[in-house]
Amino acid sequence: MTTDPGADASGHLAPAHEGGPVAVPSHKEGVTVVVPAFNEETGIGPTLAEIRGVLQGLARPWELLVVDDGSTDATAELAREQGAEVVRLPCNRGYGAALKAGIARAAFDLVVITDADGTYPAEAIPALLEHAADFDMVVGA
Repeated sequence: MTTDPGADASGHLAPAHEGGPVAVPSHKEGVTVVVPAFNEETGIGPTLAEIRGVLQGLARPWELLVVDDGSTDATAELAREQGAEVVRLPCNRGYGAALKAGIARAAFDLVVITDADGTYPAEAIPALLEHAADFDMVVGA
């Protein structure tokens, strides 16, 4: 649990987007996008800008969460500049550990996972979310 003054009762920070933090709904209806990243300074900025643009078009609360998996470059700083909340692991623990850390920290029950290098198109997020109410897991291909 965080002791940040911007945290809600569960310890989650409000999502930061368009003008700063907003209140986290108690019913947790929103979406958290988790982006694990390890030494991705060359691609993280454009990827997060694309994701943020898609999230801003959603009619629901959201947060953009980057898990910096022990990067030795400017990944974390560039992610913060793009308005993402950053969870920083002290050393590289691997993709699975980064995912677990991000999912555990998510403010919302609905979690989208994507890569920091732009491998997966952010514009597919709304289509995935359309199916989320009908399934426990939706995977894009």
